[in-house]
Amino acid sequence: MKSTTIKLSVQTRDRLRSLGGETYETTILEALDVLEVDRFWSQVDAAVAWRNSLDEVALTELFRREAAADAALDGVE
Repeated sequence: MKSTTIKLSVQTRDRLRSLGGETYETTILEALDVLEVDRFWSQVDAAVAWRNSLDEVALTELFRREAAADAALDGVE
């Protein structure tokens, strides 16, 4: 795998070092994984909040559209 160099402040480097990963790269990858999971669940929470904010008419329309999409995909493998 190709590699590159990035500039970090001394404070950031020290923070990475303090996390105790085998290498800086493994520590950064672990941090990125955690950040991606956090952002995913934040998006899920926002979607749930939006859906819960819908009135009955809008929710009925959403269910109708979801059912139509599901029917269109029935049998697709």
